[in-house]
Amino acid sequence: MTLWLRRSDDPPVSTRRLEALTDGVFAIAATLLVLDLTVKDLGRIENNDQLLTGLLGLHSVFLSFFISFALLSLLWATHVRQFEFISTANHTLMLLNSARLFGVVLIPFTTSINGQYESMTAGRMLLPINFLFVIGMSVLLWFYATNPRHPLVTKTPEGFIRDQRINGIVSVFVGTIVVALSPFIGSWAFLAYGLNYLGTSIAFTLRSRKTAGKTNAADRMNPGGGA
Repeated sequence: MTLWLRRSDDPPVSTRRLEALTDGVFAIAATLLVLDLTVKDLGRIENNDQLLTGLLGLHSVFLSFFISFALLSLLWATHVRQFEFISTANHTLMLLNSARLFGVVLIPFTTSINGQYESMTAGRMLLPINFLFVIGMSVLLWFYATNPRHPLVTKTPEGFIRDQRINGIVSVFVGTIVVALSPFIGSWAFLAYGLNYLGTSIAFTLRSRKTAGKTNAADRMNPGGGA
């Protein structure tokens, strides 16, 4: 068996197998999350009160499972949207996607750490750091794929590319806030991801005002419309 080494003349290839691998890894990671939900942690149960008490004792595990499944689903949705426009893949794009998948396969492990050791600082921070890494790789992949020097996207409006870049930068910023807050408030820090929509809206508004300002300035400089 020979390893595929990068060559300057390697042509881009179809993304179909890359997409299939990525979908499979996301599906397996999402499925493995549920393995932490086991009746073995309930102990000896003899009546309804003990069962209810045992289930309530698993609240941190349930919360970690819900957070990871929800965010993992959003990350998969990001992957789907990206590859609706990325038509071909080269060596670098495959490496970037593999790095993203490295982070994805770690999510069940860091979720387990978060659920079992949330009282410890490291236990609180590993999962947010894991998600920030995956988000960062997704953003980097999109920036690379949409670089004009790489003919990897087709029929993609420039405005859409720009908007997705802004959304990615905001997501990384919000993810950094989540990591910073996690030592102090644990899993509640993930609520900060709700700021992603607000931050993106603000960024889009500022960009629109800047664009409108340039247009108005151009109109003032050329009141006759070029006639």
